Amino acid sequence: MVGIAGVLGDGRLPDDVASWTQWRDDEASFEYVDDYVDLELRAHPVQVDDQPVALDDGDVLLWVWGDVFGHGTRGEYTPRPGGPDASADYCATLYERHGLEFVEELNGHYAIVLYDRADRELTFVTDRFATHPIYHASVGGSVAFASNPQALTAHPDVSPAFDEDYLHEYLALRRVFGRETALEDVRELPPATTVTVDLDDFATSHETYWRPTYEPEDRPFSYFVDRLVDVLCTMFADWTTDDLAYGTLLSGGSDSRIVQAAIDQSVVAFHNADWMSREARIANRVADSAGDEFCLLERYDDHEARTLTTTPRLSSFSGWFDQAYFAEFQDEITDRVDVLVSGLFADMLFDGGPLQTRTVSLGSVGTVDLPVETPIESVDDYVDAKVSSATEVPYFDANRDLADVVRDNIQVLEDGRVVSHGVEYASLEDLVMYGDYYPLGADTEAIFPRSLGQMRPYRTPFLDNRVVDLHRRMPQQFFLRRNVVNAALESISPALAEIPHSRTGVSLKRSFPAAFLSRNITGFYRKHLDDEPTPQPHFTHKPWPDRSELLRVSPFAIDAIRENEHVLDALPFLDADAAERTYAEHVDGAEYHQVLYSLLTLLEMPVTERVAGVDEDAANDDSEDDSGRRGVVASSIGRDEPGGGDA
Repeated sequence: MVGIAGVLGDGRLPDDVASWTQWRDDEASFEYVDDYVDLELRAHPVQVDDQPVALDDGDVLLWVWGDVFGHGTRGEYTPRPGGPDASADYCATLYERHGLEFVEELNGHYAIVLYDRADRELTFVTDRFATHPIYHASVGGSVAFASNPQALTAHPDVSPAFDEDYLHEYLALRRVFGRETALEDVRELPPATTVTVDLDDFATSHETYWRPTYEPEDRPFSYFVDRLVDVLCTMFADWTTDDLAYGTLLSGGSDSRIVQAAIDQSVVAFHNADWMSREARIANRVADSAGDEFCLLERYDDHEARTLTTTPRLSSFSGWFDQAYFAEFQDEITDRVDVLVSGLFADMLFDGGPLQTRTVSLGSVGTVDLPVETPIESVDDYVDAKVSSATEVPYFDANRDLADVVRDNIQVLEDGRVVSHGVEYASLEDLVMYGDYYPLGADTEAIFPRSLGQMRPYRTPFLDNRVVDLHRRMPQQFFLRRNVVNAALESISPALAEIPHSRTGVSLKRSFPAAFLSRNITGFYRKHLDDEPTPQPHFTHKPWPDRSELLRVSPFAIDAIRENEHVLDALPFLDADAAERTYAEHVDGAEYHQVLYSLLTLLEMPVTERVAGVDEDAANDDSEDDSGRRGVVASSIGRDEPGGGDA
């Protein structure tokens, strides 16, 4: 698993924790050990030369996990020079010039570790959205950290346990908000923050150098279209190099299509589906028009069962096991390309993803989502919006109502700032706009981009600082009643914009009113009158199957529940009989696919057996010396207390 792990203090990094940083055999490994720090970094060879980089005559060491793109803000941005393995050297140069303040204008997707050996201080740096997360726990007289929270439970001084409130959030909502996890006393370092640890006494200080603030400007729509075109084309000119092969994840919509148009060299366009569906055919047409190779990654009959045995190891309690959509095809992907690029988060930024819109019911005909915002004016409004999509979790003995759990983790300060699940936002509006992906672990499918990053260096252009800053200045009416991505695509490639959207059936060049009407008319026609049949009941015209129907036609779920009956029985808040009843009721027509997919992911996560005390290693540890284990102590590293920590 590409990532980082370590122990600060007099403890050593156990092999069982370090092994969590490995996912494939072809990764580069860098180990460092002295009296205060034991650290291991695993990275894609194309992204690293040698680490750590030494500064100040060796007194300061620097590691970079991930990729740095450049430095600077609007009008004064400088792309990173050098090859794809130059991020650490570049950060070292900036540190020598500006000190730790260099991170305030650093652009990229990374985590940085700076170790000042002379002062015996170690500093963690997370990027704006914590795309490369670091989790931590206190273990006796030491602090352990890792890029996956499950890894920390492999430490012999940790007695793993679930936090039932946060586990409830995960089971019902497919994510734990903010920097919390479903594991007791295991937290994520805050996004966009420097956290410095004194290695003598473990006192910590932290500075949050950036928070997303929504500050719309009164400018015409064309301004934002032109700026998005300029940013994307400039970005790919900076990012790409002729000696690397690039792959895109191409759907039938517009977000990935604009990536296909803006990237300045030929690519392999990967599409994941059960069959050559309508969306697959549109994606193929887009790739052909762009002059790129199209590669259909067609799922096989036992795809879900196979994925269930592998991808839960990647989970950090955000998303379901099957949302690591491409993991089962990693060999085919890595044989073809060196770098992966996607259009993820374009809808979150530019299509009103976080905004609540009004829905009109048409009875048996269906519903229509209107492009009109329903304002969130209070924390109660926000909580109601977040839990509205949740279903009951019949197999989970919840101590508290889900809405109360979410609400009790949100505090409004006197000056209007809001702290949600340990992350501070400047206002309730900013929580609404950015709470779903600041940090990235709060997203309902963070496992998807993080699984891509295990296969190959992976880039998400819509989380580039320049794109995010453009979004922050764009008026809300342009999110809901215009489409800046479609307009930018038409400017970059009229030919690709001419190809219809797979969902609406109309060209992306059409005006927003025309596309809105067509989407609803097409949806009505396909639902009630006539739609192209699919080869299997669970096949769809989307890149993923109908999960509800798949649970009804395939036994993989009930097989997994029965195989994990011992785990369910060992955890007092889970009920094995209720889990089987939930599945049976779903097969009979009830709708429980969300909580069943959450349960399946949880049951196959290695940490769950450790918490339950039923895996062989944990059982042996308990029998040898249960009383002597120190357990985990709540860690205060990076704690985002109200009113503190701003640079």
